[in-house]
Amino acid sequence: MPRLVHADQVGFIPGREARDATTRVLSAIRLAQVRRTPMLLLSMDADKAFDRVSWRFLFSTLEHLGVGDGFLKWVAALYDTPTARVRVNGALSDSFHIRNGTRQGCPLSPLLFALFLEPLLTSIRANANITGIDGQHHTHKLSAYADDLMFMVTEPSVTIPEISTELTRYGSLSGFLVNADKSEILNITLTKLQCAQIRDLTSYRWCDGKMKYLGVWLANTPDRLYAENFGTLFATLSDDLRFWKTKMLSWIGRINVLKMNVLPRLLFLFQALPILLPATFFRSLRSLFTRFIWPTRSSRLQYRTLALSKQSGGLALPDMKWYYYASHLTRIVDWMSYDSGQRWQDLETALSGIALWAVPWIRKPLLRHRVVSDTSVSATLAIWHSIRSKFALSSAPSPLLPLIHNPDFPGEISKSLREKFTDEPRFQVRHVLRDGQFVDITLDTSMPCSFLDTFHYHRLRLYLRRLPGNSSLLRPLTPFEKFCAMGLQLDHSISALYKIIQKADDYIPTYMGRWERELDMPISTELWTKTLQLTHKGTRISALVENSFKIISFWYRSPLLMARISDNGDPSCWRNCSQTGSYLHIWWTCPRIRIYWTLISTLLTKLTDHTPQFNPEVYLLLQVEGSISGLKRSILLRVLLCARALVPRHWRSPSLPSISELITRVQELRLAEETLVSSDKTRQAFHDTWYYWDTTLSTADFCAFTGEWGAALALLDGSPGAP
Repeated sequence: MPRLVHADQVGFIPGREARDATTRVLSAIRLAQVRRTPMLLLSMDADKAFDRVSWRFLFSTLEHLGVGDGFLKWVAALYDTPTARVRVNGALSDSFHIRNGTRQGCPLSPLLFALFLEPLLTSIRANANITGIDGQHHTHKLSAYADDLMFMVTEPSVTIPEISTELTRYGSLSGFLVNADKSEILNITLTKLQCAQIRDLTSYRWCDGKMKYLGVWLANTPDRLYAENFGTLFATLSDDLRFWKTKMLSWIGRINVLKMNVLPRLLFLFQALPILLPATFFRSLRSLFTRFIWPTRSSRLQYRTLALSKQSGGLALPDMKWYYYASHLTRIVDWMSYDSGQRWQDLETALSGIALWAVPWIRKPLLRHRVVSDTSVSATLAIWHSIRSKFALSSAPSPLLPLIHNPDFPGEISKSLREKFTDEPRFQVRHVLRDGQFVDITLDTSMPCSFLDTFHYHRLRLYLRRLPGNSSLLRPLTPFEKFCAMGLQLDHSISALYKIIQKADDYIPTYMGRWERELDMPISTELWTKTLQLTHKGTRISALVENSFKIISFWYRSPLLMARISDNGDPSCWRNCSQTGSYLHIWWTCPRIRIYWTLISTLLTKLTDHTPQFNPEVYLLLQVEGSISGLKRSILLRVLLCARALVPRHWRSPSLPSISELITRVQELRLAEETLVSSDKTRQAFHDTWYYWDTTLSTADFCAFTGEWGAALALLDGSPGAP
């Protein structure tokens, strides 16, 4: 498809996105303003675009594009004399034949429409009377996202009538029709007199300073973009979260709402409008999210902790500022791509005055008077220079420092000299290095150098020797620089770059250090990895995952903590053991709760013929002996997760969970897992996991154990202070 459909069309084509269209139009607007080129934007909306597709024209277009006979027959089979009937008030009409339009809901329809529209776009590009704005190497006349057409018109008095002629001619052949009532014009740099003349040529509606395009408000002045788009979105998010705040959502469920609903909306704008955003915007977002996660109480965990990845001890709560950074880093990776085909890059090259692949690595002072301000290029560079060292993305200078298109190193480097180092079209410092040393090609007798090559080589070495901080040129490439050096567009680039930023943050959750103090022992990274893996991946039941994370993160408030934050609080354990109710005491060292864990230990032994070590590291932090994969399949982990989840049900109460509560909770987990069985393989794994539970539950030994459990609780209830 990318080879059949020109880069002007970005809708539903692999490797192309809506941001390619919006970024291109933004750059065209700014370039017209800088050059003072008279320009307007003409947005055209097709009337029932997919329904009006003429099949005869469609198949003729496919044949002209060289689509094979086999594929044509497959497509023709989908459109072979289809019929339809209309139901009106319960009555069905007679069948009638359908002769135009693409199939609704068919994944092939958007691709067919893109091919169907290509003759129109080709004709417009070839029409010399339809003008556009000139970039560095190309003229940009229009941008298309499926049937949404955006024209960048620089000579409107001639161009607009020509566009109408092209549309009329194409419509007579294909059935395509423009909805004039929904088509709009946005003046960018025309004078009032020019606008008055154009109004007489067309009946299209004129916008007052802004125009909606692909979900984004375009404005004729850069300073309006933030308020019209991000300010409006923030107000919408505030209303949505205020409404959802009253709903019965779990704690982790609220975080998932931010991930699944809010994050995509912000990410779209971050990519579609690559502009500078004030720090106050992100502070307001963080405050909004915090109030949503903790609707009725103050936050019990730092936002920074929750924003860590699950492997690092957090809950992967989106850090919107980091996602904003990742969206701009994606643009830099795009700049470094050898053949991305992204049309907006040509316009941004014109705005920067330097090849985009070279711009990030050139010293910042040299760019100050070359890159046009208030552009997507200047925004990305400002963010890049503010975060490149902070997140270990790169150092200055970098091994990717360009040796051509570099204002700091003027003059030519002969092509023959470049070819001695690399056959790549770009020439960077990394190409003249080998094993951390500069390559001395003058000593290589197999590749003799001409006088000119030798002169250029020594001039190059002199430049690099005098370069401040040149020792960093010899270092290995950072992970981000490796992405850039590949010269390819990244799949899932936002996620990949967000993870790089995350890994550069060396923050360690405070609860990890607190557990070491509570237990008076160090906990290795390997043990914390097991704790976090079993916390988040030990079960697919979200309530148990939430309980596990709450335990390790000190989410639950002990009597001692509540006494500290209230004036008249009592720090004593509420189980009437006359001891101070610290967090570890409530969960483990209280004489009454130890009876509960002893009973759980006995049950685990009966189920598995294995007695886990009796300590809080095992029962509270899940640091059980055995492999993580084996524990995920074991009944031991499931019973332990259910037993831990019952303790908060008796929070602020002297009572302990009963055996019937435990059986009920485990059976609920069993039923939930059974509903997730989807194949014979997973069914066998399910039966293997639950075999010992199912067979033990009905034995006489288990019945006797339930009696022992009840007797132990009765004894505790009779003498509350005794173990």
